[in-house]
Amino acid sequence: LQNTAVRAFQGTSGFEPARLTKPFFPPLPPLPPGDLGKLINPRHAAVEEALATGNTVPFTNTDGKTEQVSITPVSLPFGNSDLYVVRVGDDTFTVSIEEGSDADAADVLTQVIDSYSETPEDLRGSLEHVVVKKDADPDGAAARAGDGTITFYDGQANVTADIFHHEIGHLIGRQVEDTNDSWLSGIFEKLSGEPPPIPDGWADAAAADGNHLNDYTEESFEDSGVYTEDFAEAWSEYMRALDDGPEALAEFERTYPERSEILEDLYPPPA
Repeated sequence: LQNTAVRAFQGTSGFEPARLTKPFFPPLPPLPPGDLGKLINPRHAAVEEALATGNTVPFTNTDGKTEQVSITPVSLPFGNSDLYVVRVGDDTFTVSIEEGSDADAADVLTQVIDSYSETPEDLRGSLEHVVVKKDADPDGAAARAGDGTITFYDGQANVTADIFHHEIGHLIGRQVEDTNDSWLSGIFEKLSGEPPPIPDGWADAAAADGNHLNDYTEESFEDSGVYTEDFAEAWSEYMRALDDGPEALAEFERTYPERSEILEDLYPPPA
């Protein structure tokens, strides 16, 4: 089963830094270009160091969580992709970037590792492979997910946090649904086909909330009658709310109270 996410995201920031009338400290000496890059984008610098040295390096994600990361390029005697084995903490997956893609390997790896490291550790096993294709998807999908693999289309343009979290939401949904199966229900599924990749109770929760997350999930539900895209999009929106802070999380909980109970059981918010 392949699941499609076709969405665009935009936003603005109203933050304006305070202006000081005079410096409190003497000016810092100028930094060499390499050191300046590390200061501006330490995550990208960590990935570049891992690629250049082959060492395991500390990687601090956008949530402020630090994990040990290693990246091992793999030489393939065949095929037309650059392959990397990525280890984040105790978990390993591969990243494959098709030759000719409009994609910078360090950029792709930085975004994937950052988003992956935000995923709860007990749900990370749902992801085994990330694939970046050079061409657009024939059906216009930004990305697809299934069988432990997330595939991004059209180079690195769609390798974003929101789309990654949406797609891994599909994989998490399947992992959780499988975990909830009994041996008897597993036999029935082999005979009748797999149910939607959503946690137990999700359809009832979405119906009780009485709303859709956006036009995309509404159209998907109207076409299919199942909440597959609803769960994946809710997971992505929940991850964004966690990033945006207590007010954003409270607003998410007010808008989707029943869904929030299931999501917070899967990934409790910080106290």
